[in-house]
Amino acid sequence: MAFPWLATTKADAAIGLIVWGTAAFAVVPPLQTWVMREAAGAPGLASSVNIGAFNLGNALGAALGSALLNICGSYGAVSISGAVLALLALLLVLTQLRRKQTDIARETTAEAG
Repeated sequence: MAFPWLATTKADAAIGLIVWGTAAFAVVPPLQTWVMREAAGAPGLASSVNIGAFNLGNALGAALGSALLNICGSYGAVSISGAVLALLALLLVLTQLRRKQTDIARETTAEAG
Protein backbone atom coordinates (compact mmCIF):
# COMPACT_ATOMS: atom_id res chain seq x y z
CA MET A 1 0.00 0.00 0.00
CA ALA A 2 2.92 2.32 0.74
CA PHE A 3 4.81 1.62 -2.49
CA PRO A 4 3.27 4.47 -4.52
CA TRP A 5 4.60 6.91 -1.92
CA LEU A 6 7.93 5.13 -1.55
CA ALA A 7 8.53 5.06 -5.28
CA THR A 8 9.04 8.80 -5.58
CA THR A 9 12.82 8.33 -5.81
CA LYS A 10 14.94 5.43 -7.03
CA ALA A 11 16.54 4.95 -3.61
CA ASP A 12 13.18 4.88 -1.81
CA ALA A 13 11.79 2.44 -4.40
CA ALA A 14 14.81 0.15 -3.98
CA ILE A 15 14.45 0.18 -0.19
CA GLY A 16 10.71 -0.49 -0.47
CA LEU A 17 11.28 -3.42 -2.85
CA ILE A 18 13.95 -4.92 -0.59
CA VAL A 19 11.66 -4.72 2.45
CA TRP A 20 8.69 -6.07 0.49
CA GLY A 21 10.71 -8.92 -1.04
CA THR A 22 12.16 -9.92 2.30
CA ALA A 23 8.77 -9.90 3.99
CA ALA A 24 7.04 -11.74 1.15
CA PHE A 25 9.57 -14.54 0.92
CA ALA A 26 9.98 -14.87 4.69
CA VAL A 27 6.37 -16.06 4.88
CA VAL A 28 6.80 -19.00 2.48
CA PRO A 29 8.89 -21.48 4.56
CA PRO A 30 6.69 -21.32 7.70
CA LEU A 31 3.56 -21.57 5.57
CA GLN A 32 4.95 -24.54 3.67
CA THR A 33 5.91 -26.24 6.95
CA TRP A 34 2.43 -25.65 8.37
CA VAL A 35 0.74 -27.03 5.24
CA MET A 36 2.88 -30.17 5.32
CA ARG A 37 2.24 -30.68 9.04
CA GLU A 38 -1.53 -30.32 8.61
CA ALA A 39 -1.54 -32.81 5.73
CA ALA A 40 0.29 -35.57 7.58
CA GLY A 41 -1.20 -38.25 5.32
CA ALA A 42 0.04 -36.73 2.06
CA PRO A 43 2.62 -33.99 2.74
CA GLY A 44 4.13 -34.17 -0.75
CA LEU A 45 0.76 -33.65 -2.40
CA ALA A 46 -0.11 -30.80 -0.04
CA SER A 47 3.25 -29.17 -0.73
CA SER A 48 2.68 -29.40 -4.48
CA VAL A 49 -0.80 -27.92 -4.24
CA ASN A 50 0.48 -25.12 -2.00
CA ILE A 51 3.24 -24.13 -4.42
CA GLY A 52 0.77 -24.43 -7.28
CA ALA A 53 -1.47 -21.95 -5.46
CA PHE A 54 1.46 -19.55 -5.13
CA ASN A 55 2.13 -19.83 -8.87
CA LEU A 56 -1.55 -19.33 -9.69
CA GLY A 57 -1.56 -16.23 -7.48
CA ASN A 58 1.48 -14.87 -9.31
CA ALA A 59 -0.16 -15.43 -12.69
CA LEU A 60 -3.50 -13.93 -11.65
CA GLY A 61 -1.73 -10.97 -10.04
CA ALA A 62 0.20 -10.28 -13.23
CA ALA A 63 -2.98 -10.52 -15.29
CA LEU A 64 -4.87 -8.19 -12.94
CA GLY A 65 -1.96 -5.75 -12.85
CA SER A 66 -1.71 -5.59 -16.63
CA ALA A 67 -5.48 -5.15 -16.94
CA LEU A 68 -5.38 -2.26 -14.45
CA LEU A 69 -2.50 -0.65 -16.33
CA ASN A 70 -4.49 -0.90 -19.56
CA ILE A 71 -7.61 0.54 -17.93
CA CYS A 72 -6.23 3.38 -15.85
CA GLY A 73 -2.51 3.53 -16.65
CA SER A 74 -1.52 3.98 -13.01
CA TYR A 75 1.11 1.95 -11.21
CA GLY A 76 -0.37 3.22 -7.96
CA ALA A 77 -3.64 1.47 -8.80
CA VAL A 78 -1.73 -1.79 -9.21
CA SER A 79 -0.18 -1.42 -5.75
CA ILE A 80 -3.47 -0.50 -4.12
CA SER A 81 -5.35 -3.39 -5.78
CA GLY A 82 -2.63 -5.79 -4.61
CA ALA A 83 -3.00 -4.49 -1.06
CA VAL A 84 -6.78 -4.87 -1.21
CA LEU A 85 -6.46 -8.46 -2.46
CA ALA A 86 -3.95 -9.23 0.31
CA LEU A 87 -6.35 -7.86 2.92
CA LEU A 88 -9.18 -9.95 1.49
CA ALA A 89 -6.96 -13.03 1.64
CA LEU A 90 -6.05 -12.22 5.25
CA LEU A 91 -9.75 -11.95 6.13
CA LEU A 92 -10.36 -15.33 4.51
CA VAL A 93 -7.54 -16.92 6.51
CA LEU A 94 -8.76 -15.39 9.77
CA THR A 95 -12.30 -16.59 9.05
CA GLN A 96 -11.05 -20.12 8.42
CA LEU A 97 -8.94 -20.10 11.59
CA ARG A 98 -11.93 -18.97 13.63
CA ARG A 99 -14.05 -21.70 12.05
CA LYS A 100 -11.39 -24.31 12.87
CA GLN A 101 -11.18 -23.12 16.48
CA THR A 102 -14.97 -23.33 16.76
CA ASP A 103 -14.94 -26.88 15.36
CA ILE A 104 -12.21 -27.91 17.82
CA ALA A 105 -14.19 -26.40 20.73
CA ARG A 106 -17.31 -28.30 19.65
CA GLU A 107 -15.38 -31.58 19.41
CA THR A 108 -13.87 -31.02 22.84
CA THR A 109 -17.29 -30.26 24.33
CA ALA A 110 -18.83 -33.33 22.67
CA GLU A 111 -16.05 -35.59 23.98
CA ALA A 112 -16.38 -34.16 27.52
CA GLY A 113 -20.16 -34.46 27.54
